[in-house]
Amino acid sequence: MTPEERLSQWVEVAGRGTQTKLAKHLGISNVYVNRWMNDPAYKIQTEYMVEIEDFFGKQRGSLLDDSIKSVSKVPVRGETSCGSATSTSNQERGRTCNYNGEFFHIDLYCVIACGESMSPEIEDGDEIICDPRVQPVHGDLVHYTIHGESAVKLYTIDEDAHLLQFVPYNPSPDFKVRTIRLDDDEVSDLTVVKVVSVNKLKFNNRAARLKLIGR
Repeated sequence: MTPEERLSQWVEVAGRGTQTKLAKHLGISNVYVNRWMNDPAYKIQTEYMVEIEDFFGKQRGSLLDDSIKSVSKVPVRGETSCGSATSTSNQERGRTCNYNGEFFHIDLYCVIACGESMSPEIEDGDEIICDPRVQPVHGDLVHYTIHGESAVKLYTIDEDAHLLQFVPYNPSPDFKVRTIRLDDDEVSDLTVVKVVSVNKLKFNNRAARLKLIGR
């Protein structure tokens, strides 16, 4: 695969508007990006390759080398509660996490789990990757924010009862179900984003296994 073909693939996966955003990032006309992807006579200049890889969160050299695994970098916004709901901390400048899923795009973001309400699927310190382009459905893991409160829980919806609920896995009384009425004014301040991937830390995986056997 040529660098130009790989660029076309990245743009297609990242979705609508990516080509324009890339051109702006590079400080060039959208015409040049379009030519790279659609006209075999035009090749990507060497001086733009690193900037293109950085834009898509790819490893250096991945435009040129087929042997480099396609791992994307996703920005970390900060911590979010996996316990009692708390405010999300500020974005950690420059910090990223790895994402090797099939559907990378530039709107993906990561939050760091803080707490044990979603154990053993999500442990304290795990990296939680969220996709704001995907509409959550009943039974999804989600990252929700409302009135500055932020948490990751299981999303349930009962349209007949006009209720949304965010449910912890951990049955401990320390962790509460958050219930919101669909007809309540506070829904206008609610954001719900689907969790699409979780990066487990090695020591967290070990801790989760021990919890399951009570050791």
